Amino acid sequence: MGTNQSFTIANPKSSGFTLIELLIVLAIIGVLIGITFSGANYLFQAQQEKKALSDLEALKLALEEFKSEYGDYPRTDDLSGNVQTLPFLTGQRLFQALSSYVDAEGNPYDNPLKRPKSFLKSEALKLGEQEGNQIQEVTMDFTNVSTGTPLYFAIDPWDAPYIYDYPRRDENLGFLLYSKGPDGESSDFTKELISPESIDLDNLPANEPGNW
Repeated sequence: MGTNQSFTIANPKSSGFTLIELLIVLAIIGVLIGITFSGANYLFQAQQEKKALSDLEALKLALEEFKSEYGDYPRTDDLSGNVQTLPFLTGQRLFQALSSYVDAEGNPYDNPLKRPKSFLKSEALKLGEQEGNQIQEVTMDFTNVSTGTPLYFAIDPWDAPYIYDYPRRDENLGFLLYSKGPDGESSDFTKELISPESIDLDNLPANEPGNW
């Protein structure tokens, strides 16, 4: 007696992914990775900008307390330098004055061991010092009374000194305090500008330094 046998012919299309299907999957994965990377980069930049604005508010508060105590803000009009060196010098003056290493005119106190209180309440400020053309991040114990005058300055999340100027060379009122932002560039503001240049568009805060 014969045996009926049936055979099923496999459909090659159902045995796995075709080349086109694999390419589509890889393309989708690539798009998802791109979206994830872009989103992470955006969040990181937003966090950096938030940190810079927080630092600036802490410095502004310290400046107002300094003025309330001494009648004026720390002055920088006795300092001179070019666009590369002046930000380091004015940044040092700002930190030294607000940390009470020097007075409003930049003069060290006669007895550093009996210097007044520091106006900088936040130890979250990142500090740097100039080493040639580079900026080296440093740490400092604000509770430790030093007999020296540190050549430090507050630096932003992009490792550039916060820009401070008083009285303002562009003849606007008050002090000038801002971050150059992610690109590390800005106008030098030796004269009044009525609108920001392209290199000023990422400066922080947005309404500084020209009080547009």
